[in-house]
Amino acid sequence: MNTGATRNVALIFGYVPNQTAAITAAAFYFCFGTALTLHIVRLKNWWAVALPIGALGSGLGFITRYILAEPAYQTSKTTMIIEEVLTLCFPAGFLAFNYIVYGRLVLYCLGARHSLIRPQWVSTFFIMSDVSTFVIQGIGAAFVVQPEHHDLGGKIVEVGVILQTISFGIFSAMLLLTYVSVKRERLTNGTETWWRAYQAVVFSSTFIVIRSIYRMISSIDGSSSVIATTEIYLYLLDVLPLMIAIGVYIPFWPGSYTTGEDSILHISIPEQHKLSSFDAGSRELLASNEA
Repeated sequence: MNTGATRNVALIFGYVPNQTAAITAAAFYFCFGTALTLHIVRLKNWWAVALPIGALGSGLGFITRYILAEPAYQTSKTTMIIEEVLTLCFPAGFLAFNYIVYGRLVLYCLGARHSLIRPQWVSTFFIMSDVSTFVIQGIGAAFVVQPEHHDLGGKIVEVGVILQTISFGIFSAMLLLTYVSVKRERLTNGTETWWRAYQAVVFSSTFIVIRSIYRMISSIDGSSSVIATTEIYLYLLDVLPLMIAIGVYIPFWPGSYTTGEDSILHISIPEQHKLSSFDAGSRELLASNEA
């Protein structure tokens, strides 16, 4: 198993992973993934499978991290690659889930006028971005654990993390603009069922942003920085925020709130509020009437 000290995990990561922390994180991810899967099966919400896949994949990543701390595996290139890909990339499933929930909210509850992008395109656009950055980070992770390609791998991961952060930043801005648009119409009193799904997505996205900022800073600073080589930061600024981000969906499952109940989708829009909406069709109609 020994392939040379140059690939020792302590030299690549800056520390030997703490096994207690790794197995605890794995246990939480598996528990959350199981609970979220039960929601999907109970309500037949197959559109939501990205969330438990991300959780279970992350759990496997921390199992691999536990194994990586064993002396016999601390120089295993394959184990390091698997650990890096699983823990770095599989949380992309959490982002994908938030994109899907937002798209369903607009499509079934709010109406296209409240989104900058057509609701049918929202999930596709952002998930394609997510997959692209997933692949970039995966390639980078495979290079990072190779001493001869370590710096190149770090740069590739950095590019993937930055692009993912920008993409999620755009999505977060869309969430805010949707809120502004809905409030401007004054067609809701804030007690509608779908508000719970919106609030859950915003809450979840806030913690994903925290994790994204941590990953971006640690990748830009490099593998020799304090934030990258101190394991506690990984758990406080990556694992914990992500667990909170997906944990909110256990008591507040979006599939229960995006059924179209209390929808404002087909409510007539007051003339004075049409220009404040994001529905391109409405804007074009107003323009033609004014002409």
